[in-house]
Amino acid sequence: MRSIPQPIEEFVKNPMPNYIFLLRVDALYDLPCTKVSGITQEKEYENIMEGGVNDYVQLREKPVSKPNTLQIERYIGENYFDPLPVGYQCTMPLVLYVGRYVRDFNRAVITFTFSGATVISKKYGELDAEKGGLMSVTTEIAYQQVTVENA
Repeated sequence: MRSIPQPIEEFVKNPMPNYIFLLRVDALYDLPCTKVSGITQEKEYENIMEGGVNDYVQLREKPVSKPNTLQIERYIGENYFDPLPVGYQCTMPLVLYVGRYVRDFNRAVITFTFSGATVISKKYGELDAEKGGLMSVTTEIAYQQVTVENA
């Protein structure tokens, strides 16, 4: 009789690939991306030194002083449409699906949901006549909160 596997053992046996993902914008547009980076969950703290206790410092949460951001990179094709122009405030949360199957994101393993998203910048890939390559655009998006859900 086999025992129930521990969570770390299951993770090691069946790791999640990180190259099959899709960004859904306003529940209308599905953007295939080549790269997504900068997803962070962070809080800022200030150190408080106690007067009588010098062995440690206490941490107190500070108000947020900078936005959380993520960057998405995608290719520009012939029928390029950009649902994320600079300055656009998303009416619905952005949803990033990470799955095991290319065409079936209904069975996504991990889902990131970004609320309060605003497009703050765009950077177009380098154009170089001496080197071949694919044209891309990188979009930086500020968000208020991210939630992560496992299937």
